[in-house]
Amino acid sequence: MGVDAGGTRARCAAISSTGTVIGRVTGPGANVHRHGPQASGRTLVGLVRAALRDTPPGAPVYAAVCAAGLDTKEVEAALADGLREAAPDIDWSLANDAMGAWMGAFGTGSSGVVAISGTGSVAFARNGAREARAGGWGALLGDEGSGYDIGRRALIAVLRQHDRVGPPTALCGPVLRELGLTEPQSIIDHMHFRMQPSDVAALAPVVLHHASAGDPVAERIVEAAATALVEFAGAAAAAVRDEGDPPTPFALVGGVSGDALFRACVRRHSAGPARCLSWQQAQASPIVGSVRLAMEAAATACPGLIGTIELTPHLTAAIEAAA
Repeated sequence: MGVDAGGTRARCAAISSTGTVIGRVTGPGANVHRHGPQASGRTLVGLVRAALRDTPPGAPVYAAVCAAGLDTKEVEAALADGLREAAPDIDWSLANDAMGAWMGAFGTGSSGVVAISGTGSVAFARNGAREARAGGWGALLGDEGSGYDIGRRALIAVLRQHDRVGPPTALCGPVLRELGLTEPQSIIDHMHFRMQPSDVAALAPVVLHHASAGDPVAERIVEAAATALVEFAGAAAAAVRDEGDPPTPFALVGGVSGDALFRACVRRHSAGPARCLSWQQAQASPIVGSVRLAMEAAATACPGLIGTIELTPHLTAAIEAAA
């Protein structure tokens, strides 16, 4: 069972030892920094139980949780304790969401860097046994290149236009309507009292739409976000690359990555010998990477349990459709 828990939503997919999708569910986000280990643990246990509701009891369950906010051993231990106390019948393994994204993007590959642009952002690179990440510091300290970053920049652009210190932008009316507001002055209370990072990130589609329509301010916001994300990817890749290595395969995933303009910007900024990145399409989404990690845990704990099951293109497509 794989769980991909981001800042806005969490997805869970379960497969049987014979390679059949047997459960699926989508629920609210479970970022540990945002919700805390206890609340995130309750969400995750609920997702897993819901995905298993049609399966017979008693079978061993291996669940790999790849969650945003799992950045330190202390937080990981706190979440693990809560999960094992609430669901001791499940064998839990935990990792940052970047690990699931990498495993989905590159599968059994040995080298690559993946950048996540969702509610938050992070880049994670592996080269053999070496690993490095860049970014992923959360909304208060960074998350450049994320949906939150794009939405926050849009709010600032609206306020700067209102203060007559920034250029006019077509974003003003649409951003206010998206928030259910009628005037820029209301943004300050709305931002501080009612908005979570996921609400700010929900403004990203508005910005991307107007950037595609040619609004210069929106275009600059998208360019800045793409540039920042590529900087993270380049830094993480450089940290694990040996001198003389070929360019590092580079894949982009996350909710914002589905926008064609944003993907094109990221790809353009990643080009050139100075970056030493080689653009490629992710093999699969992070939920598939989480399932792969669960399969590895099951194979280690109980050799022979999963037999010769492989994440074939057919099974991968079934997992992604299910989640």
